[in-house]
Parts: sequence; structure tokens; C-alpha cells
Amino acid sequence: MDRFDWLEIDDEIAATQSAQKEAPVRPQDGPTFAKAARRMRESGHFRSAVQFYEKALGFQPHDYACWVEMIDTLLRARQLEAADEKSQAALGDRGQVRVLYASRALVLAHQGQYREAQQHLEAAQDTTEPAWYAACVEAELLLRQDPTQRGPALACLERAADATKARWDVHFLAGWMLLDAKLPALAAGHFAEAGHWNPHAPLGWLCLGDCFQDLRLYDQAMFYYQRVTELEPGHALGLKRQKQCGGRMYGLLRVFRRENLRRRWNEEFE
Repeated sequence: MDRFDWLEIDDEIAATQSAQKEAPVRPQDGPTFAKAARRMRESGHFRSAVQFYEKALGFQPHDYACWVEMIDTLLRARQLEAADEKSQAALGDRGQVRVLYASRALVLAHQGQYREAQQHLEAAQDTTEPAWYAACVEAELLLRQDPTQRGPALACLERAADATKARWDVHFLAGWMLLDAKLPALAAGHFAEAGHWNPHAPLGWLCLGDCFQDLRLYDQAMFYYQRVTELEPGHALGLKRQKQCGGRMYGLLRVFRRENLRRRWNEEFE
């Protein structure tokens, strides 16, 4: 499923209001706009996140983490053309910044330009410092070229987790790429870890629900979708997923016994 649409403006107003309740002081400089952007990203409000990242970069154009997070957010929202434009702008005259090559490599991978993506990824790798984002990009490049390469991809993700304290980010990205690769059981493990590291981020729970929905374990999916609206009652996608899932829980698919569905889960994971 296409998990995160480029949300409508009414949803964005609700998202911004939610952010203001959590942080009564309006963003007014680079760090506060960047913090607001990350909050929106962790909630799955990607349009608002990108807007806040752009404002943050207006104050501090050399905040490389903001560039990377903004481009990654655009990719997760399926805004490939905008991500391509931003990744080229980010590199610009910053050719010495390795992580921006990793960001560009990810855009190229999403465009199917795997050879060029690999070249940029090699430029991003740094043997003297941990480079967790480059390791995540390497894993996603492997899975996009061949989903059966899950062993090497998982090794890259383990290396990324060992190289950073940003554990929510690593596990969220791992879960997303594994779900895209149609490996929902493996993805669920990473989204569960993301929930452990940041239980207040609705996005992780929403994606975890998507894993169980893909596995046709609708009762479990509904549990996590309800977790989303517990954290943010007006969350449009959380409410939409609950409606979709509810119809499947109580429709014709109830003919499947729960034990059979659990066995499917175990088979998928193995």
C-alpha cells in the first residue's frame, strides 16, 4: 500500500495545531524549526515536516542533518521529483560533505539508477567515522536491486544501529525499506524497536500496524492504529487505517481462523 500520501491542507492544519499544543512556543529560529520538523516527521505529517525543514535551512543552510532528513521525508512521501531537486541543491558547493552523497545515492536508487547510486554511496562512506545513514542507504540500495539480498541488507542495518544513538531513526528506516521490499514480518521487528526507542512517535506505530495489516493479522493491526490516535486523536491516517482495518476484521475475511493467521506470521518471519 502507499502508506503516506502527500496530505491535504486540512490535515496539515490539524497537524500544526497538534504540534503547537506540544510546544506552545512558536518556532522562530533554525534549531526550533528543525525540532518542529522532526516532530512532524515522527508523526507522519510529511508536508508540514518539509515546510519546517525549509524554514530551518533558511536560518542555517549548513545544517546537513536537516538537508538529509528533508530529502528522506520527501522520498517517503513519494515526492521523488522534489527530492531529486533538493538533493542536487544540497550537494551544490558542499561536495566535501559525505552524508549528502548518501542522500543523493538514495534518491538515485529510488529512480532506479543503481550504478550511479552506488558511486555516490562509495563517495559517502567514511572509514574514520561512523556513518550510520550511509549504512542505511546501502541496505535500501541492496533491497531495491534485489529483495532476496535481505541478509547483507540486515547486516548493514545492524552496523548502522551500532554506529549511532539515533536508534529510532535507524529502526524506522529499516522497517520502512523492509516493508517496501514486501518483508512485513522483518519490518515489524524494526518498527517495534522504533516504538521502544520513541514510544511517543505516532509514525512508528502506524507503520507497525501496516506490517500486521499486510500479514492479514487485522486485530493486531487495529491495536497499533488505535495507539496512533491515542497519541494524536485527530490523526487522519490513523483514523483512515482504523476504518480500513475494521472492514476487514468484520467482513468475509473472518472465515480465516486466527491460528492459521498466526502460523502465516511465523512462516513469514522464518
